[in-house]
Formats: sequence, structure tokens, C-alpha cells
Amino acid sequence: MQHQHDLFHNFIDFKKAFDRVWHDGLWHVLRGFNIDEGLVKTIESLYMNSNSAVFLNNTIGNSFKTTVGVRQGCLLSPVLFNIFLERIMQDTLHQHNPTISIGGRPVCNLRFADDIDLIAGSQAELQVLTDRLVASSKVFGMEVSSEKSKVMVISERVNDASITMDDEPLELVHKFKYLGATLHEDGSSTVEVRTRIALATAAFAKLGKIWKSSISFKAKHKLFRSLVSSILTYGCETWTLLADTQRRIQVFENKCLRKLLRISYKDHVTNESVRELVVAYVSPQVPLLATVKRRKLAWFGHVTRHDSLSMTILQGTVEGKRRRGRQKKAWCDNIKEWTGMATYELVRSASDRDEWRQKTDSSALRSPRRHRRSTD
Repeated sequence: MQHQHDLFHNFIDFKKAFDRVWHDGLWHVLRGFNIDEGLVKTIESLYMNSNSAVFLNNTIGNSFKTTVGVRQGCLLSPVLFNIFLERIMQDTLHQHNPTISIGGRPVCNLRFADDIDLIAGSQAELQVLTDRLVASSKVFGMEVSSEKSKVMVISERVNDASITMDDEPLELVHKFKYLGATLHEDGSSTVEVRTRIALATAAFAKLGKIWKSSISFKAKHKLFRSLVSSILTYGCETWTLLADTQRRIQVFENKCLRKLLRISYKDHVTNESVRELVVAYVSPQVPLLATVKRRKLAWFGHVTRHDSLSMTILQGTVEGKRRRGRQKKAWCDNIKEWTGMATYELVRSASDRDEWRQKTDSSALRSPRRHRRSTD
């Protein structure tokens, strides 16, 4: 959005994805990827004599040969499905010229197993991508759900998009939960942070009997970190933290710690005193916000040291001019603020694992008031 580029997303949902894998098509795909013939024959033999039957009214019907679907619980099933879906995506993207590029690398989709996000720079391009995927899927016996597939537009100029699938219009949404994280049309992390705090608050409330019990504070704190904090920090590496969201995280933790220590706000005990009590019982005690910072800094170092799509998206440049006025805070702005370093210094420091680990520990615990603004 900073470079005034529109992004059109289509979050694809397959109907019964793992149950629709066509066996004969799968063997063809495996051979197409030059997988050893002996291995293909071995896998094929696992499915050759597969039969199914319908159990109805305490009666088992006649058995019939199973020709679709991978086995549930089998370690091979996710691998076979990914290979099968990879062929579908290759056919979909054949001779397609994406209009979105980062650092000179074209980007037109993100995918994890059957969770596919088609990305385009215009409505027309997204429609072409959608039509191609539907057609390629049908060739291999897969079917895309027009009811569950959703469209989202990230733009300051366009707020609508009309995408169809088999002549059925897809629903336009303002936010979408993708891989467990909530994506919003404004590109910010505010909604996601609030959602994680709400989920963590609900989990904390369900454990009310434990917090009121007579077990030690140390045991309660361990349960809090494992059963509640883990819910809040899920996917925190991708957050862009604003002053308000950082304050919300601190407020949530303070409320929880007071509950664990059975300290009411009517007791007029300051948050600093509460943390001193926690440190006295549990040492060392890393604040929740510092944990979020540490994980985000660690992820930056991990991505920087590997030549991957994540590094391209994180450090690559996008064509176009920035809009006038104050820019929205970007993901990397947090890293610069917490470390007090410019981009080129960050890349150099992160390339050394030990040096970056020390920088991560010191920056995560640093007070926000000590951050100095850095420039590139």
C-alpha cells in the first residue's frame, strides 16, 4: 500500500481436498516428477487392493474399489497430496506473467498444502488465475469450493472486486483467517493482535479454578506461560506492533499476573510492584511483550541468513512511488526501533548468528523510551 500498488487476493478452498486425490492421476504425476519407478510401484501397491463399504443401519454394504483419496493417518499422505497439488499449480501458472514483483521476483501465490492464496495486481488478472486453477483442478479430479473461497482487496483506491468461479460470484471479505492468523484489508496487524488477546483471555478464564486454587504461584505461572501465553504469541513473528498494540499486550499480562497473585486493583498495588513479586517467585521472568519482540527479532535473523521467498518479501523493493504524507509503520520499522540500527547494519549483524542472538536478547528487554529513531 505504501507504493500505491493494489493487491487482489483469492483464498482458495478445495472440496474435501485429501479425499479427492485421483489415484491414477497421482501415479502419473509421480512419474512426471521423475520419481523412481520402484518407489511409485511400491506406493501404488498400497492402494491397489483398497476397498470401501458403507455402514448403514448396523449393516455393511457391498464393498467397492477405492479410486480416490489418500489414506488417513499415513505419513505418506501429506507428501503425496503436496506433489499432486504442485502439478495442478504448475499447470495453473504455466506461461502466466504476474504483475506483482518484489525485488525483481514475481509473486502470484502463497500456499501451504491446500491453503492457497492467489495474488494479483488487478481484478482481471485475479479472474484469469482463478479460471486457470479451476480448469487445472478439474483435469485431475479436484474441485474448488465457490462457497468457501473468499476474495479480499488491499488497496487505498479500490474497495470492490467481482470475481466469479464457474459463473458463481465469490464473497468479498474485509478480513480472512489464513493459516490461523487474521489478515485485514488495511494490511495492519491490529485486528490479529486483538483477536489473539481475546482468545488468550478466554483460555485464561476457563482455567479460573486453577488460578483460585492453593497450588504454588510458580506452578500457576508455568501453566499460564504454556496454556495462555502460547495462544497470544501464535504467529507474533509477523506482527507490526504499534504503540497501542504494545500497550494492550502489557495490560493483558498485568491483569493475568494480578489474578495469579490474587491482587485486586482496589489494593492500589502498582504494576511495577506486581512484577517485582513475580520476579521474587519466578526468576528470571521475561515480560510477554519482550517475548514477542525476541521472537520477531529471531525470525528476522533466521530469514536474513537464508535465500528464500521470505527474505525477498522482507528485504526486496517494490516498484512505484510512495504516497504523500506520513507512511504507515512497516514490519521492519519495529526491528529498527528496537535495535536502533539502520537496514544495512541489521543485515550485516543478522548474518552472524551469535552476534544477532546477543542483539536480540538486549533489544527485546530494552525500554521503549531508550529507542532512537534510525534512518537508512
